[in-house]
Amino acid sequence: MNNLFFSIGVLSWRGYDSLENSLHSYQKNGLSDMTTNKFVCLPEYTKEGVRIAEKYNYKTILIRENLGILGGFKKLAQKMPNGPILLLENDLELIENKKKTYEQLKKSINFLNKYNVIQVRLRSKRNPGEPFEGLRKYKKYWSNDVFSRMRRLLRPRKAFQLIGTSTYYSDSPEKIHNNIIKKISNGFYLVPSSVMTWANLAILVDKETYLNTIIKKAEQTKSRKYINGFKNIEIELNSIWWRKKEFKILVTSGLFKHDRLSHRGY
Repeated sequence: MNNLFFSIGVLSWRGYDSLENSLHSYQKNGLSDMTTNKFVCLPEYTKEGVRIAEKYNYKTILIRENLGILGGFKKLAQKMPNGPILLLENDLELIENKKKTYEQLKKSINFLNKYNVIQVRLRSKRNPGEPFEGLRKYKKYWSNDVFSRMRRLLRPRKAFQLIGTSTYYSDSPEKIHNNIIKKISNGFYLVPSSVMTWANLAILVDKETYLNTIIKKAEQTKSRKYINGFKNIEIELNSIWWRKKEFKILVTSGLFKHDRLSHRGY
C-alpha cells in the first residue's frame, strides 16, 4: 500500500489513557503507516502526553493553556500541511483493519475533491460508540409508528433537519429520502447541510476550507452555550447560515468508534 495524500491530526486535552488507546489502534490497524504527516496537539501539555505521542512517532504541538475545542482544532490545523487533513479527538478508536481503512480513506480523499464536500464523516456506522444523540432524535421522528408520524406533522421543519442522520440508521437511506440523499458508491452518501449538522468527530476536511470557512464562521458567531468555557464549533454552526449554505457532506460507513476511557472535566 502506498502512502496517501493526507495528514493526521489528533487533539488531546487530558484523557491520556484514551490517547494511548487511540494511537495504539492507529498503529495496529495501519493508519499511522499511511502518511508521514502525523500530529498530536496537546493543550495544557504534560510529560505523559508528550511521551505517548512520541512513542507512536507523532509530532507534538505543545500549548501551555487550554484553548477549548475550537481553539485547539484551529491551532492543530494551522500547523498541518495544506491539503486533506484527518481531524480526530483523542477518544476515537480505529476499529477497522488496515485494508478497509486504506480503501475507505483513499475513496474519501478522492471524493473530498471530486464533489467539493465540506467534510467527510468517518465515525463508524456499525459501531459509532456513545453518545450518539442525533441517532436517537432521528428514530424519534422517523420510526414507522404513529407517534413519529404525529411528530413529523407537528414539527415538519425539525423532522426535515434530521433526515441526514438516516445514513446511520438505514442501509438504504437514499430510498427513504430519495429526493435529498444521494448514493455515490457503496457506503458513501452525499447529504446537504440543510438536513445534517456539522460534526467534530472523525472528519476529513480540506485545510484551507476548514480554517477559512468553518473556523472563521464559528469564531464570528456569538455562542449560546459553551463547553468547559469555550466554543466547540458544533454549537456555533447549528444555525440558519449552515442550513442555507447547502454544503455537501459525505457520510461513509466509517472507521472510528467514540470511546472515552476517562472523564476529562466536561
